[in-house]
Parts: sequence; structure tokens; C-alpha cells
Amino acid sequence: MTIEKLQKLKLDAVKPETLQKAVKDLLEDYNEATDKETFNKIAKDNIEKVFSLVEKLAPDAIVKEKKNPEPKPKGKEEKKLSKDTKKELDALSEGIKQCRIKIRKYNEEKRKGKPQKPKPKRHEKIKKHFISIGNLIPPNLKENLEVQKEAEKILLRGYREIINAFRINTIHVKEGVEAIKDKYDEIEEKIKK
Repeated sequence: MTIEKLQKLKLDAVKPETLQKAVKDLLEDYNEATDKETFNKIAKDNIEKVFSLVEKLAPDAIVKEKKNPEPKPKGKEEKKLSKDTKKELDALSEGIKQCRIKIRKYNEEKRKGKPQKPKPKRHEKIKKHFISIGNLIPPNLKENLEVQKEAEKILLRGYREIINAFRINTIHVKEGVEAIKDKYDEIEEKIKK
């Protein structure tokens, strides 16, 4: 059995709430998992247990592939949970917790093998923000060369002032200025064509 059967369930029809929470937890964990196949291997037992409980306690939640749905009898009372079912649900929730722990460990081990991205430096963040501000020019003025040149002058001046106010090394100022100029050179070339 795979997670697809759980994904097809009508979650609103799954009763009791503890079972519904177990289904939602499994689906959330699956959506967060980076390696879906490994998740299926680790959580296979839990998925089967949850689905079997759904079949017992909430058969209405299972979406049937038939075109003509069967009419539901009116006045059907909600089934009460037996003590055995509650014990199963409690054991199942423990199983889900264990499954989550296994998945977290697996993801941590996977991340350890990959190199971490270095955090962007302050001057890089400032440069990116100034470039993104330049992208906010309204669409009707994007083709206007005068507006583009004026925006470039303002952004360069503002960038230099911010870098000087924060007392960041002048080498980094040159990198940012070049990035902003390159961005606007590309825009000017597009406009001239």
C-alpha cells in the first residue's frame, strides 16, 4: 500500500478526530519529505495501519472509483469507539511519532553529506535589495530610457551612501556598483533594440 490511498481520502469524513489527525500527520510528513521513496519504506507499516483503521471506522471517507455513488442511509448514527480501537489509535500515534523521528534522522544525515550554503554577507544583501528596487519600475515606464537612467543614478547614489553609512569596505562598494550598472546596461540594450 502506498500513500496515494491516504491522499484520496475525504479528510472531513474521517472520524474520530484522533484518526483524522493521524492521517493528516502522515500526509504532512509525506509532503515535507525530500525523498518520497524512503518515506514510503519507513512509514509503510504506519500507512497500512492507518488505512485499515479508516476502513473500519470511517468507510465513508474512502473515495470509490464508481461513477454512481451509493445513496447513504439517513439517520445513521456515528459509531462509538471501542476500547480496542482507542488502544490501536494510541499505539498508531506512537508509531507515527517514531516514524517522524526516523525521517528527521534520515534528513539530517542526508544534509550532513551536502555542503552548507554560506550565509550572504551584509553588502551582498544590500546589493540584491537595491537591484530588486530597480525592478519595481512601473511597466509603462520600463521602455523609457530617461527614467531608467535616472533610476540608475538614484540607486547608485543611495547604494554608495548606505555602504558608507554602514562603514563597509570600499572593495564591496565597487562590486555592488558594478552589479547595478550591469543590470541597467542590460535594460538599456533591450530598450535600444
